[in-house]
Amino acid sequence: MKIWLGSTLMVLSILVSTASFASDSGELAAIKRDLARLMARIEVLEQDNQSLRGAQAQVSPPQASSVKKASGGWPMLAWRGDVRYRYESFEIDQKDDRERNRLRARVALKATVSETVDVVVGLASGSDDPVSTNQTLGSAGTTKGLGLDQAYFSWQVNESINLKAGKIKNVWFKPVKSELLWDGDYNPEGLALSYANQSFFGHAAVNWLESDTKRDQAFAAGVQAGWRTSLGDYDLTAGAGYHDVGVAGHEAFLGGDDFFGNQSLCQEAGCVYGQDYEQVQFFAMLDGRWLEQPLTVYLEGVENLALDAQNRGWSAGFKIGKASKPRTWELGYQYEDLEADAVFGLTTGSDFGGGGTNIKGHILKGGWAVTKAWKLSLTYFNNETDPDGAQRGYQRLQLDSQIKF
Repeated sequence: MKIWLGSTLMVLSILVSTASFASDSGELAAIKRDLARLMARIEVLEQDNQSLRGAQAQVSPPQASSVKKASGGWPMLAWRGDVRYRYESFEIDQKDDRERNRLRARVALKATVSETVDVVVGLASGSDDPVSTNQTLGSAGTTKGLGLDQAYFSWQVNESINLKAGKIKNVWFKPVKSELLWDGDYNPEGLALSYANQSFFGHAAVNWLESDTKRDQAFAAGVQAGWRTSLGDYDLTAGAGYHDVGVAGHEAFLGGDDFFGNQSLCQEAGCVYGQDYEQVQFFAMLDGRWLEQPLTVYLEGVENLALDAQNRGWSAGFKIGKASKPRTWELGYQYEDLEADAVFGLTTGSDFGGGGTNIKGHILKGGWAVTKAWKLSLTYFNNETDPDGAQRGYQRLQLDSQIKF
């Protein structure tokens, strides 16, 4: 089109300039011949222009496809993480009062390598403790430890079924993040198969406590199923699980003789677990609204079928509000009673009563969202350890400032 317009303007210019000087028929005939040749040239240029447009239209789709294919050859990457600063104080019977400042840092990279497969690698602060990623500040500012917190692949078999393998994020459902059986920082190692649709979910997993046969192999296996339904203005989630932790005759996993409240058998060679843990779990959680705020009420229980005494535990509580958007708040309370051999003590919550089992008492929580990513929290524990024995009081206060990214 630009060629045609330019040529037309050139023709008009020639006509105007020549018309004032052409005075005889010879000159007029010459002008007509020049004009005819020029029009023929314009027609050829127009044909060439149309051919070029057609060629571009044919080439463009393959080029776009090849670019898309090239970009699709690289996995999509997504980062996530958080940093939390914590001040906490302790008042424990028969011990000196204590204060400390702690830091937690976590970062994870998720690579989407295909439409159905993701790979996750995460690092976190902390030590060898499997239920804590906190680092106590001090030692004259020495460099703090960083370790492999998660490393697994996730295969979405279809819309409902997912398979994970490696050091995985814990798949078991926990009402209101209850730590009756598993601490929030605990990431098991092994395989997990999950199923979920709109009203039903289920999990099955095999997790290694020790995978090397030269080091007395031990593992935990479990299944869990749950159901979701609506009850008027409320949503109910209820379910049950069975978790078999085969540790009878195995020495303490983290060295020494710390069995995290579980009973042990001691001989000259050392101490070992005296029994397995055949944990039957049940839970129910009701979600609704109260005072124009989200409200959740829950109940969870567990019993170790391998024993007849000191084998039960339960937890109940509520949470109102949700500190997610700026200037929103939340408040929660729970009561927990965990007998000595109700659960495998190593994996249960590490803050309640100092961690492990044979503890009962109260937990009060509050939170305030400064921004969408920044949250301030307060947690107060008023517990009693060894309630059937020494009955030692345990009070703990935590003040947290956490930023997610």
